[in-house]
Amino acid sequence: MIYLDYNSTTPVSPEVFEAMTPYLTSEWGNPSSTYKFGSKLKTVIEAARVQVAELIGARSMEIIFTSCATESNNTVINAALKANPRKRHIVTSAVEHSSVLNYCKALEKEAYRITYLPVDREGLLKLADLENAIAEETAVVSLMWANNETGVLFPVEKIGESLKESE
Repeated sequence: MIYLDYNSTTPVSPEVFEAMTPYLTSEWGNPSSTYKFGSKLKTVIEAARVQVAELIGARSMEIIFTSCATESNNTVINAALKANPRKRHIVTSAVEHSSVLNYCKALEKEAYRITYLPVDREGLLKLADLENAIAEETAVVSLMWANNETGVLFPVEKIGESLKESE
């Protein structure tokens, strides 16, 4: 078999499998519980949160574990909108992950304004389109780095620089 969907799902690496085996077999439980069997896992989760934060140069309190792309994307967009309720504009691409596109379509029904940036024949954005889309009421720009269907990479460093300049 030739598997070409690594941008979406990959096999679990042996190191991750080994580290997770206890928590998938004998050391499971509700980490938010008051009983010892589950609550001891809270320490394990917090240690993992610290490791991830150190890996990406963040603070552990900034790390939120989710179960999938849809939950992650929706959580981030929702948090950005709640952080400043007066900002009711989202910028995304026409080829964004379906979880983002579907959530944006739902938000349009709640009177949010969504700008869907087009892509060219190669699936790339024009930075000028992004820059022109940014407005005072823009709450969040949601653009994927690597398209899970085409493999096209968006120039995230240039996008980040452009967004910093527009602040």
